[in-house]
Amino acid sequence: MSIPVTTYSMITNLVDGGDPVVAGTLYKFNLDMMTGTATVGGELPLSTDNKVTFVTNNLTCAIGTYTFEESYREVIKMESMKAGTASNKEDLINFKCDLTQLAYFPKEIQGLPEFSYPTYLRYAVMNFNLGQNYLVRTFWPDMTFRGTTTTSYPASDGSLKTFTNKDVQYRIVMNLKEKKATVILYDVKLAEEMPQTISNIVLSNLDLGFSSAGIYVSGSNVVPSVYEGGVATPNSKYTFDSFQCDMTGDLTTATMRYKVAGSYSGHFSGSYILKVASNED
Repeated sequence: MSIPVTTYSMITNLVDGGDPVVAGTLYKFNLDMMTGTATVGGELPLSTDNKVTFVTNNLTCAIGTYTFEESYREVIKMESMKAGTASNKEDLINFKCDLTQLAYFPKEIQGLPEFSYPTYLRYAVMNFNLGQNYLVRTFWPDMTFRGTTTTSYPASDGSLKTFTNKDVQYRIVMNLKEKKATVILYDVKLAEEMPQTISNIVLSNLDLGFSSAGIYVSGSNVVPSVYEGGVATPNSKYTFDSFQCDMTGDLTTATMRYKVAGSYSGHFSGSYILKVASNED
């Protein structure tokens, strides 16, 4: 069975320490269901004038089906200390890949950017070294993160209160060409005393960057908008004095820190992919 998967690759030169190369990439997965093995192939732009191709050796893969978001989803996991050799004679080292459908989706709210996802909902979460000089990681430019948000804020008696909330979701929508991002917060409640939850808060035109550590989104003095009935209304009451999001490691997790209206300090940690062990049913 052949599965073509389009995603985006971030290729870091570990020697010169410059900005990573970011490019759309088509990876081809060829699965042999009888033997439980697979090969992965693709083309990687190491620079504007240097591209390499590769096809891995036959890799043992574990295939699992899971009930997720009220439907059945599939995960194909594979890894190898040495997965093969690329066209530039460099080895594929510490190769890890999850071809997964366990990605969180955002709520549908009229007026917000249309949600984009890869073909057949198959997200390629892949990372490996190409020789000693390059680190390759994949990501998708429209991710919805779930996890834990903790806010701290001054109470009426002057003490500092904290509020923990697992309902807030964060969607990052990247414009790779412009190096800008939109961040959408869903079901926002910053303090226990807030009378009601805000269905959405949208931060537009934030800075998007890539480094050897990962992907980051940042902005300051951002007046957010709230969408209702397809209409965006600016709300300066919840101005974000600062916002910082860092996606590191395999680029499926994020840490966010922000300050709102000079009073609320928020911290979030979570992921956009549900991770499962290969031996789970």
